[in-house]
Amino acid sequence: MRSGSNHLRIASVIQILLGVISIISTYFLIGEADIEATGISAEHALIILIATYCGAAFQVLAGIIGLLLSNKKSILTVLCGILLFIPQLITFLHVQDNIVMIIINIVFLAIPYYYLHNAYKNFKA
Repeated sequence: MRSGSNHLRIASVIQILLGVISIISTYFLIGEADIEATGISAEHALIILIATYCGAAFQVLAGIIGLLLSNKKSILTVLCGILLFIPQLITFLHVQDNIVMIIINIVFLAIPYYYLHNAYKNFKA
C-alpha cells in the first residue's frame, strides 16, 4: 500500500462531500437574492452560477478520481489536486479584513492542500 493512499481516500471523500453540498446549497439559494440590488447584470449572474456548478462538479469528479486511483501511482490525481488548490488559493488571497472569512478560507484552503499533498506522496512512493 502506498504511503498517501489512506489519506488520499479521506481527502477524496471530503472533496466529494464539499462538491455535493455546494451543488445542493447553490440550487436552494438561486432565487434568494435580488440581482438588481447587487448591481450585476443577469448575464454576469448566469456566468457566476455556471462557474459555481462547474467548480462543484469538478470537486466531485476529482474526489471520485482520487478514490479510484488511491492505490496507484497517478499524475492525474496530482493534476486534480493542483486544479483544486489554485482557485482556492486565489480566493484566499482576495479575502479582505474580515477575520471570519479569513478563518473560513484557511479551512477551505487546507482541504485541497490535503488532497494535493497526499496525491503527491502517492505519486512519489
